[in-house]
Amino acid sequence: MTTHIQTIYTDDKTPFADTVNSWLEGLGFHVLPFQENDELVEKIDAVVIFHDNHNFDKRTAELRDLFEVHQAPIHKIDLSGTMNVALSHLSLFFDRTKCKDVLFIGSEGVKDHPKMDVFKEKWNL
Repeated sequence: MTTHIQTIYTDDKTPFADTVNSWLEGLGFHVLPFQENDELVEKIDAVVIFHDNHNFDKRTAELRDLFEVHQAPIHKIDLSGTMNVALSHLSLFFDRTKCKDVLFIGSEGVKDHPKMDVFKEKWNL
C-alpha cells in the first residue's frame, strides 16, 4: 500500500518531527528533514497535515499554503475525528497519488494529542 513512498520529510527541529521521526524510521521509511528550498518543494509530491479540529499553527499554515500554490496533493488528518475514517482515507490518498516523496507536518499541539498514539498503533501499511 505504501511501498511506492521513497522518502518522508518532516519539518526539522519541530516538536511534531521529534514525535514522528523515530516512529516512521521504525516502520522502515527513509526520513529526512525538510528544508524549504525550491528544489525540495518541487520534489515533494504529497503533503500530509496532522491537526486537531482544523487548528493550524503559523508554520503549518504557511507550508500548507506553499504546497497549495505548487498544486501538491494535500491530505489532512483530524486527530479529533474518527480514527478509522482518518486511517482509511490516508490509505486511499496514498493509493490514489502514488506519491514518492511526502511531507508530514503538524502543529506542536498534536504531538501530545491522545489519538496520535492510537494513529501510530493502528496505521496499517
